Amino acid sequence: EIVVLYPRNAGPAVLAGAQLDSDGRAATMLGDTRVWFDGIAAPMVYSVTGQVSAVVPYAVAGRKTTQVVVEYQGVRSPAVELTVVPSAPALFTLDSTGQGQAGMLNEKGCCNSAGNPAVRGAFAALYATGAGQTTPSGIDGAMAAFDRAADYPVPALPVRVMVGGRPAEIQYAGAAPHAVAGLLQVNFRVPADAPTSDAVPLVLMVGDARSPDGVTMAVRSAVQRVLVAEPDAVVRGWLTRVLAGAGYDVAVARNGREAVARAGEHTIDLVICSLAIPEAERTEGMRAILAMRPAPKVVATAGALGPRTLRAADLLGAQAVLRKPLSSKKVLERVRELLRSRPTPYTVEEQGEGKMAR
Repeated sequence: EIVVLYPRNAGPAVLAGAQLDSDGRAATMLGDTRVWFDGIAAPMVYSVTGQVSAVVPYAVAGRKTTQVVVEYQGVRSPAVELTVVPSAPALFTLDSTGQGQAGMLNEKGCCNSAGNPAVRGAFAALYATGAGQTTPSGIDGAMAAFDRAADYPVPALPVRVMVGGRPAEIQYAGAAPHAVAGLLQVNFRVPADAPTSDAVPLVLMVGDARSPDGVTMAVRSAVQRVLVAEPDAVVRGWLTRVLAGAGYDVAVARNGREAVARAGEHTIDLVICSLAIPEAERTEGMRAILAMRPAPKVVATAGALGPRTLRAADLLGAQAVLRKPLSSKKVLERVRELLRSRPTPYTVEEQGEGKMAR
């Protein structure tokens, strides 16, 4: 378990960060500071005046208690006796308080947050400590780096994850790659029936112990969301019916200001923006929307094609341009292509069959 201690009169004035010793393991002394558990020097994470972080040695596993001592510049503190338990899982959070948004990654490698929620059914990765002894037995200070996933140490006790009270499928639960022994990574699939919210309760269980309450993650529906920014009510309504009929969640806006407001309410995967919106307004609105993470794809719509239209679409960051009157076939074809995980080329669509009725 990675722990933080708050000793008096110990630790250097300038923070001393983790270092490797000659054996390639986390050093047991930083800034003239050491932490002892039953006389065993612990791998150090950092040390600064009044605050020291270390990793509890694996040798304490199976004991009922351990004697903890902090040493600074050769002077040792009185021992403090602490109870030893098989596991005490705790999740890392973004603000380091152990409460609120978990410090974790979504399937595509970007941080989970209210602005970038995990999708139901997709994988996510959380980071924790306190998993206890591993199989094979843990080595103090070892840095996890193996060619095969099967070679990484895993907790000896069973690991479970609950998202909003729903059990998650575990893909991997073991040592975090390229990190010191004691940091646990758990890759799990977000349950298909998990609640959707910016703050869904997240709990890690190792053996009979569970992580403290109050840690959350952001979860969204697997249904992709399309924002239609269109001043024409007839076009807006038609696009809404076409997209909703194809299974998309549709939000609508009449202007740039409303578009920014809708994008701020929920994650948007794609924006269909009309070039009929005044230039300054649409440019400012799309700039704000594209600054959100993850940034949505953009399709521009226009009444005519030409150099000015294409330039205006480029300024919006559009990956495609659709010419009015719109074709339901072309709209859905382009939206589906852009929302695939692979990149798609910039295209300009001429009007075709199945044009929108006005």
